[in-house]
Amino acid sequence: MSLRDKINLNNVIKNTAIFLFFLFYFLSFLLKPVYNNDFWWHLATGKYIVENKSLTKSDPFSYTTSDTPTTRKSIILKGYWLAQIIFYKIYNLWDLKGIIILRSLLLILFMFFVFLNIKKQGSSEFLTLLLTTGVFYIAKGFTGERPQLFTFFIFSLVYYLLEDFRINRSKKIFLIPPIVMLLANMHPGYIACILLITIYLAGEGINSLIKKEKNNRARKILIIWILGVVFSMFNPNGPAVYVNIFSIGGHTEGIMEFMPTFSLYAKKVDPISYPYIIFLFLSIIGLRYIKKIGLVHILLLVVFSAMSFMSIRYLIFYMCVSAPILAGLILNLKDERIFEKISGYLNQREIILNSIACIAGIYLIFNTIPFLAKYEFKEDTRFAFPKDAADFLNKHEIKGNIFNEYGFGGYLIWRLYPEKRVFIDGRTLEPEFMNEYRTIASADSGMQKSWEEIIGKYNISYIVMPPLYPTGEIYPIVERLIENDDWALVYNDHLSLIFVKKNSQNDSFIKTFIKDKKESYNTIIIQASARAKIKGVNPYYLIALGKVFYKMGRMDDARKAFLIAYERDPKNPIINEWLKKF
Repeated sequence: MSLRDKINLNNVIKNTAIFLFFLFYFLSFLLKPVYNNDFWWHLATGKYIVENKSLTKSDPFSYTTSDTPTTRKSIILKGYWLAQIIFYKIYNLWDLKGIIILRSLLLILFMFFVFLNIKKQGSSEFLTLLLTTGVFYIAKGFTGERPQLFTFFIFSLVYYLLEDFRINRSKKIFLIPPIVMLLANMHPGYIACILLITIYLAGEGINSLIKKEKNNRARKILIIWILGVVFSMFNPNGPAVYVNIFSIGGHTEGIMEFMPTFSLYAKKVDPISYPYIIFLFLSIIGLRYIKKIGLVHILLLVVFSAMSFMSIRYLIFYMCVSAPILAGLILNLKDERIFEKISGYLNQREIILNSIACIAGIYLIFNTIPFLAKYEFKEDTRFAFPKDAADFLNKHEIKGNIFNEYGFGGYLIWRLYPEKRVFIDGRTLEPEFMNEYRTIASADSGMQKSWEEIIGKYNISYIVMPPLYPTGEIYPIVERLIENDDWALVYNDHLSLIFVKKNSQNDSFIKTFIKDKKESYNTIIIQASARAKIKGVNPYYLIALGKVFYKMGRMDDARKAFLIAYERDPKNPIINEWLKKF
């Protein structure tokens, strides 16, 4: 075979591998059901805007939100309007199938610009695919159907345009301000794009000062930064997000996506993400090569690494930013004596590596197709959304106000509004109010008011809850309601529990639907056992399972549950205390 034929064959193989991997990424994004709790209040808001032909000025969905205007309320009520309209229009035309396809397209575009950015550093197709796949395995955990999907795509695009300018002096950088303006009307995540530009500006500015010479790149990036900030203010909230950047994310205690990444790993709530750890390890190595990598890239690594430590929600941004930089680092490593021979060996066998990637792509596609054949485009009613409970509430009238779990709020808005309004949802329009929510959810006596007093304050007559926290523990309010004779269980299924307060308002309803409270244990068992299998390192679902079996008198099953929990977390004091009872 001639050299030209070998080159042509290699090109065919590597392009096939790229196509197969991107097809696998797309199918993987497609195969997830709609599962994000916040999607439904975004959808409901989009419907409200379209039907009323105006943005929401006050909260129409929750009876606990006051009419007092605040900056936080304005940002949340108006800051996503364009994305919300897009969601609603697509849902109106194609139902959840359209939403799932939109989600998959936005994520595949995100992956595409990650790929292009890695390739732009001069890396081989094999290395580019390897790093892109690392980013993909993190992106799989960020498929929530929210306006932040637009942020992921646009962030990767802005990053690509900045790198294109850094390497090629491309004039396409002037596309950034209008792109940022578009995102500013979809999601407050445009701040991440401004941060990205700021880091490039800082890096180029410092380089200019160190070298004591004029830097035209810094000047142009300064222009882009100014235009980006000005253009981003063309949104219903103007500069409000900049002024209140640290306050709009407040009162997030207990919400998983805001928890520090390594805290979740240490508590065994989530399994360790090995692609993230590998990227972090390489990032630390990169600090040794400051001169070769460049100050801009070092600043990017430091800032986005720190952000990824602070909260798991920033992981995807770190992976997007670090992947191209690590590609450049790996290319620099090949000049080291220890890696020189390995690099030369791999370069000589490029066609073999691309063939391996191609075979891996074929294997992944063939493994995915059977799942696609039986896939239904629908919401996750197994773990996320109380569809059957909402059907029950729509069919039967319960007098008084509802108390609902935080995560259920968005879905109940979509299903119950305007006949019923929720207690709380993912918007958290009044953060101070979260304290009252937590007091009820934890069945706490409270420093100011007990959970019973707050129930009375809001005239709450029925409570809709899943049995477990997202982290795996049983909600204390669920345990208290099971034991409390003032509350009746009227509904339970595999996911949801509905308790009604015994009073004259709903006496006849309770007589019709009252159930043995022990049936609520079945809901806990179904949820805890199913989730324990999925989250293989988390001991808390097994602790919940053990506690319920113990209360039911199933001592052998309780002991088995605690023993398995012990295998997952031998040092957990709760598990060890329970095991002493057997």
